[in-house]
Amino acid sequence: MRKLEKEQLNWYESNLPLRERKKRGHFSTPPALVQAILDACGYSPEANLAQVRVLDPACGSGNFLVAAAQRLVMFSRHNGLSQQEQAALISRNLWGLDPDPIACFLAEMQLRNLLQNAETDLHIHQADALALPWKPCVDLFLANPPYLAAKNNDLSGYQSARHGQSDSYLLFLNVALQAVRSNGWIGLVLPDPILARNNAAAARLHLLEKFTIHHLWHLSGVFAAEVGAVVIVAQKNPPQSHHCISWQRERWQAMSKPQLCRPKTVSQALFLRQPCAEFRYLLSSERGAMIEQLRTRLEDTLNGSPHFAPLQEFLSITRGEELGKESPYLMHNMPSTTFYPVLRGGIDIHPYSAPQANCWIPREAIKKPLERYLSPKLLIVKSTGRLQATLDFRGHIALQTLYLLHLHQQDEGEDSLYFFLALLNSRLLQDYVYILHTAYKWVQPQIEQHVLAKLPIPLVSYDERQTIIERAKLLMDACSKLDPSTESKQYVDNLYEEQERAISILYSSVNLHISRDM
Repeated sequence: MRKLEKEQLNWYESNLPLRERKKRGHFSTPPALVQAILDACGYSPEANLAQVRVLDPACGSGNFLVAAAQRLVMFSRHNGLSQQEQAALISRNLWGLDPDPIACFLAEMQLRNLLQNAETDLHIHQADALALPWKPCVDLFLANPPYLAAKNNDLSGYQSARHGQSDSYLLFLNVALQAVRSNGWIGLVLPDPILARNNAAAARLHLLEKFTIHHLWHLSGVFAAEVGAVVIVAQKNPPQSHHCISWQRERWQAMSKPQLCRPKTVSQALFLRQPCAEFRYLLSSERGAMIEQLRTRLEDTLNGSPHFAPLQEFLSITRGEELGKESPYLMHNMPSTTFYPVLRGGIDIHPYSAPQANCWIPREAIKKPLERYLSPKLLIVKSTGRLQATLDFRGHIALQTLYLLHLHQQDEGEDSLYFFLALLNSRLLQDYVYILHTAYKWVQPQIEQHVLAKLPIPLVSYDERQTIIERAKLLMDACSKLDPSTESKQYVDNLYEEQERAISILYSSVNLHISRDM
């Protein structure tokens, strides 16, 4: 490509303000990732590409199409085709759509440069792929569609949105499911909510039933947008019963260096067994298999079970003040006695440690009932991938990034709070939340309130609880005044491991056959 053309392309790609790029969902796929996707789809010069029709329905400035065209040119040369025949192949087999006229111009400019301006029609069209009727017509569907959330964009005019698929990436996935011919391929770059969010359940189920998924790559650091990326490479034919998907969870910098990648496998049938067809790839590990066993047994027995009940049966769950950490109401110095200490979130909360506030908030800024904060309560960090809890007896106010848990039966006393504190800080429940829920949103994960509400709590006698309660008190006291000495840290570590063994035995004792090492 000539220097001037490169400068024009780079200008458009890199000089849109980040806010504008987020608004449009305009984040181009890195060239190395494009090449990896084409390889995974089997679109190589050594294959017979003459009859493979390729579509990018959100082509932007043409990264996918140009890479495909380069391989098509190499295929043509290997087979002794003339330059005009190469141009005819590209004209017939490569199709790109985008509503942005500048992006379409840049995509066509790149393709014409590759063809050395040979005279031919190129199928780069300014069009909205979501507004078109689709039937099976392409053999390779490549896309990194814009991620436009329905809550910020009016997508109601699209037919698939009226059937419950709202966010724009789900609408593009629906196009892929319709447009690909039998035995054709899809190579999609999607935001990672596709893995487990409920509004994607129908699309996931369709994909799992009608396509054989060959690769699932969960990547961070691909785009400047605050979202993880998922690459799905699949072929349109129903999977064999024992088919396994190759998956990788990597930072993009590692994924782009093949020697650092260690693919693992997960059964596609395991995804189909999930309640909403979630892509819970971590269940393929030994640890994940035990968590899956626990989840399955709980689903079978939770209603009326003599062994377990959900957390919400014991504790109410609410959120703190609907204020951000940068709110002008938050003061770093307490100007008067009408101010209350306030906890901002994970920055002020650590497992088993008594919370220490570094900010204050005026009484008039507190909108929720004051008694919610002044009474004894458990605090759980919301904006995190790892379950972590502490107890507050000092009446701290909390922001919305914390969950506040109160006993339904206040006459149970503080001892019951220590029991729940121990369970919520246990590795078993931490893994349960991570492996089943939070791992699938890599950037800015959150523990959803409904996930917390349904955590499995073993129904055991007071005597069985008592040693766990007493050890939780010791841990709370030790962690709240922990000094950096090796001896003190060793004491806490030993205490924590004893607690872990006790909790594991507690869960094992209800005949779930879970290893004591959990």
